[in-house]
Parts: sequence; C-alpha cells; structure tokens
Amino acid sequence: MGGRRLANPRQDNVGKRRQGAGGQGQKHDNQNNVLSRTTIRRGEAQRASRRTSETVNARTSQHIIEVPVNKSIFNGYNGKQFSLAAQQAQSRRPQPPSHQPVLRVMPIGGLGEMGIGKNMMALEYGNDIITIDMGLLFPGDDDYPGINYIVPDIAYLEERRSKVRGHVFTHGHLDHIGAYKHFAHRLPAPVYGSKFTVGMLQRQMEEATSGYQPQYVVLNPEAHEQIRLGDAFSIELVRVNHSIPDSTAVIIRTPVGTLVHTGDWRFEENSVDGKKFDLVRLSEVAAKEGILLLMNESTNCESEGTHTYGEPEIGQSFSEIMQKNPNSRIIMSCFSSHIHRIQLILEAAQQHGRKVAFSGYSMIQNLEAALRSGVIRVPSNVIVKMDDIIKLPDGKITIVCTGSQGEFNAVLNRMASGAHKHIKIKNSDIVVFSSNPIPGNEKNVVHTVDSLMREGSEVVQNGKTHLTGIGPLHLSGHGFYDDHVKLINALHPKYYLPIHGEFHMLVHNAELAEKDGGLPRQNIFVCDSGDVLEFSHNGTAAKTGRIAAGGVMYDDSGAVVSEVVLRDRVHMAHEGIFVVILTVQQHTGRLLTSPDIISRGFIYLRDSEELVGLIRQYLKQKAARSFAGRKTDIDALKREIKDEVAHILYDATRRTPIVIPVINQIAPESRPAPLPPRAAPLPKVPVAPVPPPKNLHIREI
Repeated sequence: MGGRRLANPRQDNVGKRRQGAGGQGQKHDNQNNVLSRTTIRRGEAQRASRRTSETVNARTSQHIIEVPVNKSIFNGYNGKQFSLAAQQAQSRRPQPPSHQPVLRVMPIGGLGEMGIGKNMMALEYGNDIITIDMGLLFPGDDDYPGINYIVPDIAYLEERRSKVRGHVFTHGHLDHIGAYKHFAHRLPAPVYGSKFTVGMLQRQMEEATSGYQPQYVVLNPEAHEQIRLGDAFSIELVRVNHSIPDSTAVIIRTPVGTLVHTGDWRFEENSVDGKKFDLVRLSEVAAKEGILLLMNESTNCESEGTHTYGEPEIGQSFSEIMQKNPNSRIIMSCFSSHIHRIQLILEAAQQHGRKVAFSGYSMIQNLEAALRSGVIRVPSNVIVKMDDIIKLPDGKITIVCTGSQGEFNAVLNRMASGAHKHIKIKNSDIVVFSSNPIPGNEKNVVHTVDSLMREGSEVVQNGKTHLTGIGPLHLSGHGFYDDHVKLINALHPKYYLPIHGEFHMLVHNAELAEKDGGLPRQNIFVCDSGDVLEFSHNGTAAKTGRIAAGGVMYDDSGAVVSEVVLRDRVHMAHEGIFVVILTVQQHTGRLLTSPDIISRGFIYLRDSEELVGLIRQYLKQKAARSFAGRKTDIDALKREIKDEVAHILYDATRRTPIVIPVINQIAPESRPAPLPPRAAPLPKVPVAPVPPPKNLHIREI
C-alpha cells in the first residue's frame, strides 16, 4: 500500500496556504517553527537591513572624496559635471609637444567638505613641490562617534616625497597646522612661518611620536625677505590681521607667474599689537609683478558690509563688566589661541585691581608659546596660580578658561558640574562668553549656558546687549563681503580661486569676485579638494582632472580609525547589537548548553523574555537540523543564522541590529590513558633478628 502511486495527483490547495503579511506564496523554512510563524517576508527584512546600511554609509562617508558633485557655473567645465571617463578620454588624445612644465595648483583639503577645516594646498612645478598649511577638521560627534579629528589624505604627495622642498604655514590655528605632527616624518622638508606660528608648530611636534625633528625657518613678515624653495619657487610672507598673532599671507613666485595665498584674514584699523594688514605690500607686488592667481579664503564672505568695531571696543566691554561687578568672580571663556583677547583681559584686570588665573591645558600651552614668541605683554603681579585664588576675595579674581564652544569635558562645563578641581560655580559669579558658537556647536553652547544659569550665575554673551547692557564681546577673524571686494580690487588678479570654506561659501565668494571684483567668469574656479588647476607659460589656466583626496580619521589616543569601525559604531548606536552563542559538541553537533543571547543597545532581555524564548527555540531547531549526522560548513551556517535571526528580530521589533552568531565547538571528553602493567613483586629476603642492647631493661606491660 505504501508504494502505490496516485493516478491523478491532486494539486496544492492554495487557499490553505498560510497568509502572512507578505501575501500568498510566502517562503518559509518549514523545518523551523519559529521562521514559519513570521509575518514579514524575508526579502522585506533584507531590504530594511540594506536601508539601514545605506543610511549608515551615507553618514559615515562624508569625509570620503571621490568625484564630488560640482555643477556650479564656476566649476571650470562650463557647469557640466566632471567625470573620470571624460578625464581618461582627454588623457588619450594626442597633446601638442611642450618643452616647459606647467604649474599645478592642487587643494589637498579644505574646499567644500563636511565642515571648515583640513586646509592644505600643494603647488607642483617640474621636480619641485611645496605645501601651504596642513590642518585638521573636527567632525560632529553625532555622525562620527569616537572620532577626534580628520586630517587630509596625502597619498599623492607621499608618492612624490622626494620632490617636496618645503612646508609653508600661514598661521597657528589647528585647522591650518593640526595635521603637521602626522605628516612631518612622512614628508620631510624645512618648515617656514612667522615666529609665533613656528612656536605653535613646535608645541604640536612635542605630541608627535615619530621622533622626527624638522628644520624650522622663522620669517619676518615686515622684512619682505624672499626665500628660495627648490628651483621653481620662492616665497614671501606678508602681514595680515586675524584672531591669532603673527598671521600672514604668502606670495609665491613661480616660473609661470606670481600667486598669492591669503590664509585667514580681516582688516583691522586698531589692532592690539599695532600691526596692520599689509595691503600696501600686496598692492605693490600686484602693480610691479601682476598677480596670476589669488587664492582667497571664503569663511565670512557672505556677511554683509564690513566690521563695525574692533578689539579695542571688546576690551572696553571687559572693563565695563569688571566695573559693574566689583564683588563678583568673573569667569571669562574664549578660544585658547586668541592671544590678543587674553591681552585685553589682562589689561582690564590690572586696571581694576584683579588677579588673573588660567585654566585649561590648551590655554596654558598657547600662553607659554605666546610668551616665548613675545606676542603678549603680561602686566606685573597680575597672574596667579589656580591654587592661590582661594586666598583672594571674589572681587579680586578673574579666571580665563576654555569651554566657550560647549565642549563636554572643557573647563567651563566641569565648573558647572562641580567636577573642576578648584572652581564650583556659585550664584554670585559672572560668566562671560567672549566668542560666538561655531556653526554646529549651538546646541552644546546652549546646554553649557543652561547649566551655568541653573547654578545661579549670570551669563553674559556676545550680541545680547539689549539683555545685559554690555557691548561687543567677540569679533570674527574673517573679512566680510566688502572686505573681499576691497582686496580683489586692490590686487586685480588674472585668475581667482576661492579657498577655505564650505561649498556655498566658495560659490558666493566666486559670485562677488565676478559681480563686484570685475573678474570674468571663465577665470574663476570653484574647486573641490583633489581638483587640479594647471597654469601654462602662455598665461592660460584650466582644470585638468583630479588626484586622490579624502580624509584619515583619528581618535583621542591618536590612533587611526578605519571606515569599517566607524560604520559599526554608528550602526550600533542607532540599532544595537545582538549576539547568539551556540556551544556544540564537535562531530556530533549536540548542544551542550542552552543557547546564550547577549543584547546591547537593542532590547533589554528581562523585558523581552518571549522574544528571547523564540530565538532560543529557533537556535535549538537550527542546530538539530544542521548537525544531524553530516559534516557542517560552519561559515555557511553562521551566515544562515545571521540572516534568519535578523529576519525574526525585524518581524518582532521592526529594527535591524547587528547580528553576530558565535559557534563554539567543544571536543568530546577523552578517556584516561590505561595505567602501565604492575611490576612483579620482589622476592622476600630473610632478616636476622637484632639482639637487644645490653643494660636495656624491658618492662612488660
């Protein structure tokens, strides 16, 4: 009976198939009860997982530069999108013979990226290369958890390190010098900069682990000395004003023409150190030699007009705060590199009979560099140690600290939370923010202000004169719209390259150069990091393709972090991680213990006992079927478990955590080795009785 065939086999009754959320015909592993009870198709769960991966990849690949979308009318291709295919086709075309090399201007970083920073420029002519600045970029913690900073990718320069003749630095901000400690030993060459800038570089190199000692060359911007770098380049530093001392622009003389790199700048009539923007020297060079290319920063070019006040007005505001609050501690927070601002605080404190204490590692380090370079004048008997402020009344104390950007571990936040060693905020304190929030830091600054005000202190911020009655407390270090127009009209460059800014800033900088600077559109280039501008001896310029560009990520310890690690961090931060552990006996596949489950950032196991039970049931059935009397491919089994557990979890929670299956194979207990055969007993040897010694009395008991 069991072997009889049916003459007319019946068709499947489709109506009796299980109707899940995915519709008819849903595929299930019918040998696993848990999978068969899911209501979502496996394909839908896989698509959800892909969507999560795509979102994570988009958030964690902002520092990666391949071929950026740039269809600006100033992009050098008449608004058409550049493509690698077009570049390769162009390279295959026969080129006219040329007996002279061309000048190549290549932004390695800092143009139109995920933020402002990572500034680095390279210039190449023949067998000579020089660089201008080597900065870093601070990414946001939301998209880049655990990443302290990002530096440019210098693969192109490392392949040509024998050509590198020197590194020129415009000023000492970290977005212009912060990457040098990582690059110094990889691109060995002399370093050129102003006195304070070189001092800041030397402080950076104290943190380097390579052991490389660069050759530093200090240049005086007022002397207009010209230094030769290789056969093709000579440089000259020119004084500009910025929010850090000894800031300079760079004049680069090449066989093709004269270029100007502005660095970061602003016009200032009454500077703290009495040194003004040397527009006279730049105009003189422009009149005598002509400017082939002006590389001009873009950070504040969108701001209307020009600065309506200067640092002296900020110093008056400091003095006014001290005068209005004679019995209060005054805590002033500013950028640690703003040495001129610290100078104003010291002078106001001396005027009102106050002592000044400094708190914050970077603040003290930069102050020491300023003292060594002679760019700050410290009044006598004004500075005291933080340990000594407890001996003074509140009305005699002024504290200068870091934390104006709301950094979680900065001094100001630790004061507000009571974690600072010397200072706890109290309701008689006056806290002054001598800065504006950097774009993206607004939330952190607001949190810090709230924490300070919860402790009862009064907080004075820039731009809120109507609330506090105090005048300006901060001045941007970058020129506004009218300042850029003034500079362009003074130099009359033939070509114009906006640098140092996000993409919208670069475009607006290009627009003002065309509209109010009188430059023809075809002579203005809005570039991305990695673009190549070539200048020939006949005075023509064109974009000619791209070089490798991008970013390298570092954590707080100074170790490189890979993109894979970052993606996992972001995925775990949003979806969590789910680990299943099977312990099976080798060869037999028998489960030795109940499957272990670990969940972090996904579900709390004690509150999800039903789901955990389902996963354990699935794993037991999967193990019994997979190891049933046959050799098992462990790697393939792990992939199946990963996909199927992810399916079950998405069906129950609509979330896609990272699933990690672990299979431990334990060898069966081995039997103890048999003991060696016992040896034959030794023959007995007769022993003669020993007579008792004489004079021995034996007492019978």
